[in-house]
Amino acid sequence: MKFERYGVGIAKGMAVTFQNILRRPVTTQYPDERLTVSRRIRGNEFTWFEKQCAGCFTCARSCPIHCIEIVSSGNGTERTALAPCRQTCPAGVDAARYVRLIAEGKFADALAVVRERLPFPSVCGYICAHPCESKCTRGQIDEPIAIRVLKRFAWEHDAGIWRKQSKVAPPSGRRVAIVGSGPAGLCAGYYLAKLGHAVTAFEALAEPGGMTRYGIPEYRLPKNILRAEIKEIENVGVEIRTNTRVDSLDALFAQGYDAIFLAVGAQQGIGIGVEGEDNPRVMGGVSFLRRVSMGEKVEVGDRVAVIGGGNTAMDSARTARRLGAKEVTIVYRRTRAEMPASHEEIEEALVEGIKIYFLAAPSRILPSPLTGEGKGEGVKLECIRMKLGAPDASGRRRPEPIKGSEFTMDFDTIIAAIGQRPEIPVSFGMKVGRGNIIQTDPDTLATDKKGIFAGGDAVSGPATVIEAVAAGRKAATSIDKYLGGSGIIDEVLAPVEKIPPRVAGPREGWRPEIPTIPYDERINSFKGVELSIDEELAIEEAKRCVRCDLAYGIEKFQIDTGLCMNCGLCVEACPFNALFFSYSYECAKYRRRELVLDKEKLLPSDRKQISGYARPDAAALLPKQTLLVERDKLKK
Repeated sequence: MKFERYGVGIAKGMAVTFQNILRRPVTTQYPDERLTVSRRIRGNEFTWFEKQCAGCFTCARSCPIHCIEIVSSGNGTERTALAPCRQTCPAGVDAARYVRLIAEGKFADALAVVRERLPFPSVCGYICAHPCESKCTRGQIDEPIAIRVLKRFAWEHDAGIWRKQSKVAPPSGRRVAIVGSGPAGLCAGYYLAKLGHAVTAFEALAEPGGMTRYGIPEYRLPKNILRAEIKEIENVGVEIRTNTRVDSLDALFAQGYDAIFLAVGAQQGIGIGVEGEDNPRVMGGVSFLRRVSMGEKVEVGDRVAVIGGGNTAMDSARTARRLGAKEVTIVYRRTRAEMPASHEEIEEALVEGIKIYFLAAPSRILPSPLTGEGKGEGVKLECIRMKLGAPDASGRRRPEPIKGSEFTMDFDTIIAAIGQRPEIPVSFGMKVGRGNIIQTDPDTLATDKKGIFAGGDAVSGPATVIEAVAAGRKAATSIDKYLGGSGIIDEVLAPVEKIPPRVAGPREGWRPEIPTIPYDERINSFKGVELSIDEELAIEEAKRCVRCDLAYGIEKFQIDTGLCMNCGLCVEACPFNALFFSYSYECAKYRRRELVLDKEKLLPSDRKQISGYARPDAAALLPKQTLLVERDKLKK
């Protein structure tokens, strides 16, 4: 090969390479939503790697034309890679394992698995935001496993097996003060008490629980359930002093405490920031929910507006409905797609007759005379219509006002639920940042003051219960190390079980509908809306799990090339990257224990849809896929 013959081509190729080497691609989906790059658009060869395959049958079940055949040896082992559900859980709860135990009818063992990482199984079984379900592998096939509901089921079938292995260490002689008795504080106290430290939690209100007690309505979390869980924490030695406000951290050290954990939560509501919000008929969402939870009589009238789109807004709206409001309207400045509230809460609000006014923001609040005997004066809410612009720091598209689009609505009461922040006493002398959150070391949760740690909503801002639990676990580890311990809080409470065999895929079927109380009972009381599921339904749902936490030997992996249309859905669904498209200049072929197919040369059946890869004109007929574009073009 002479350079004179090929040198020009090589030089041109290198020039093109250097011209594009610094360009950074970004993936978008119409219209302009940024996503990660889809694995199914890369390369021209379809590849299966046996070593990465777990035999979970996800690819076969996700194939729309059922052209993938898998035969498993039936013998399973623990995977080194954690299941996506466990990876996603902030507290590291092994959801895949306890779901598998429920499928085997070992309900008490399942609860023991939950309690290894979580001292609040019932609370999370009722109200957890369940981020694990968003990453559930079964969701790549049809619908995610109902992990939260199965956690509640396991708690309801507790036989006390976990108690046999639960141990409390001898007294260490160290004392820890916890300011606040919400999920983060009680979780930290629980593990520190089990390590032998004397723990005292100080609570300013009449009952412990923090936002789970005063911010979550009883129709979502019954108070007796929360009290029973807190009793378990007291049983390991945590002393809880209610109606005791802490104003000085130095005073706690003077009382002989060796370390302090600040878990004061984020219970200060944020104002709307518009003219007229000081009207007595305008109240904050957090204070509104607290007053109702404390048993106060709160008059809301017939027509109520709730400003905001988070779970506090949903709880406020549904609570107002139960207090007698005939018409409840949620005003939110973005669309439903950007709403931070959980999907279930939004759906339940709609079922209960609550209206949601999207793309609108309050601009002014004025007094408004209401007609009718004894009605008195109400409030007129002036709003302006919004449109979505470029994404902001949260990744959501920024709402922008539409000039001249103002409109008004009349209400008896307005509830502002646009957010909350921690209320840190100045006397604490703590370093706080934006949003009044306490500044800590992210790895240890230590503050800039020796012996003082902080966590939960006071550090992260308003978050979920499971995130608060994760903060409590981290704090317990750090505080124990500070006090001279090992920092090891992990427990083994569940018996060791054999890996179940498998020769076929997971159970067919869709996620079941969880039973609820009738509509009339909802809006006229604070009874729990969601009902329990029975054993048969729990086992059936648990059997839908694909067991992606286990690895099974594969005896056969075969694709019917006469049916395959190269849609790439199996590649997208595989949780372990055992299937992917790769590049090659050579004709692909079968190799030992490995499957490589040239997708451009596969001939689909006449009965099936042709490939968009081989026929660009057919691409529009396939499911929506992502496009790779250059960042500099996006900026234009």
